Amino acid sequence: MSLRGAQGLWKRVLPPGARAAAAPLAGQAVRAFVHAAGRAPAPPASGPLPIKVVGLLDSSHGIGASARLAIRALESLGAWVEPVHLALGLDWRARLPEPTPAAAWIFHLNPPEMPNALAALGPRRVLGPRYGVWAWELPEAPPSWRTDARLVDEVWAPSRYTAEAFSRMDRPVRVVPHPLFPEDYAGIEPAPKTAEFRAVALFDFNSSAARKNPEGAIEAFRRAFGDDPACELVIKTQNGSAHPQALAALRARAGGAIRIVDESWPYAQVKRLIAGAEVLISLHRAEGFGLVMAEAMALGVPVVATAATGNLDFMDETCGLLIPAGSVAVDDPQGVYRGQTWAEPDLGAAAEALMRLRAQPGLRASLAEAGRRRVAERLSPEAWLSTLPQGVQEAAKA
Repeated sequence: MSLRGAQGLWKRVLPPGARAAAAPLAGQAVRAFVHAAGRAPAPPASGPLPIKVVGLLDSSHGIGASARLAIRALESLGAWVEPVHLALGLDWRARLPEPTPAAAWIFHLNPPEMPNALAALGPRRVLGPRYGVWAWELPEAPPSWRTDARLVDEVWAPSRYTAEAFSRMDRPVRVVPHPLFPEDYAGIEPAPKTAEFRAVALFDFNSSAARKNPEGAIEAFRRAFGDDPACELVIKTQNGSAHPQALAALRARAGGAIRIVDESWPYAQVKRLIAGAEVLISLHRAEGFGLVMAEAMALGVPVVATAATGNLDFMDETCGLLIPAGSVAVDDPQGVYRGQTWAEPDLGAAAEALMRLRAQPGLRASLAEAGRRRVAERLSPEAWLSTLPQGVQEAAKA
């Protein structure tokens, strides 16, 4: 019986509750099937081949956004790109009708999703080099990811910090940052504000409030400005309704000049909020990359950020105000992250940085210009392409 037939029988025979209880065993079976299937050899190319980018392209997850950025970067460089849309689970709609060669298969999927993707596509129908673009935020990746690294030829990490977390993989690891497009951040109309000095912080509750540390932003802001009516802090969140206790705890810490806005916005509205601020605060405990910080820099907004993890690849003291941090054991009430360690930023130093920014308009202007320049230099599509394997670069230019 085929895997697809087994899944159909599974759905017909087992009631929903039993399927949910047995899901971990089913996942192990899919992993075993994909690993056992191996790979068919790709025939010699008789002409140019497309670059296939595979992922949850319609999702709002960060890994979906990274796939869309990669597709756009390749297209902007004139590459022949074919997106492969997947949904979570065994998405049989993506089944390849026959063995399909490509110059590269770039999977923007973490290891928990990779076996399902290959099972659905047909593991022996995916011909050509495979690359896995993986996201992770703690110092060491889960042990199971090492096994699933065998499904790809190379693992791409968005930062040196994440690459170090993947250092025990059975495959080579390459640092490939996310590309940004300067034109997306030019001419953004700033959102109106009610205070002279506005600070903003942004996060998704599904990504762990403890990791993003909005409480740290609140405390640093209060230490810096107290109840000064000329200053305000807007913390833009989303998915708080899925984590009502965490949202309620955050709201209890806010009030006065500190507002919590838990809504889903079009991203153009988010960029307007950032563009209208004097500073973006990211006192994170861990970031695999730090896309919001890079976008704030592209918008010409100074960033006060923890001097730790992924953002250090594109941020230093010349283009941001970096806050020293110690290392502490992970403590995440939401349970998104467990074990290991992450950073704990110095909130006194963060308060001092905020006071400096408010008192020195010239510092804000110089950081804004340096941030724009840094993003254009290091995160442009051309700079991004230069980090890819030589074969993918050649395919993109063919």
